[in-house]
Amino acid sequence: MSSVSSFVTLIANHSSIALSCVILVLVIYILYLDHKIVLFTKGATGASLEETIKACLTSVASIEKKNESISKQALVLHDRISHAIRNAQTIRYKAFEVNGSNQSFSIALVNERGNGVVISSLHSHDRIRTFAKPIENYESTYELTEEELAVLDDAKASHAYETIA
Repeated sequence: MSSVSSFVTLIANHSSIALSCVILVLVIYILYLDHKIVLFTKGATGASLEETIKACLTSVASIEKKNESISKQALVLHDRISHAIRNAQTIRYKAFEVNGSNQSFSIALVNERGNGVVISSLHSHDRIRTFAKPIENYESTYELTEEELAVLDDAKASHAYETIA
């Protein structure tokens, strides 16, 4: 039996040494973590972490306020641009067979909502005629020529492309 008791004593001594080593490692790690927390909360200028967080929150609030203002301004600009005439489309053509060149033209001046005017100028050998037809929602109450319809379709297509892009 003495061999069994000496074996138990030996195991108890070794386990207490192992336990002591584990406790020592844990204490060193705790001290290391404590040192890291002190450095983290100290800050670059000695300010506390709480003050740094408050400064960050104030900056975020300021940025959000500016972002809201910019968003409102962007909506106003988008609305104003949608009323502006953009992408004027022009087509030149030969209106009369007797005329030797393509001096006649049609031009569509419409905004992205399809409101504006189509202006056509017909050149013949001895006279020039100019017509303006109001356009609303890419349509006119006046009959449009083939060239006027084509130039209006081109304007509509260019506005649709801009909206997608």
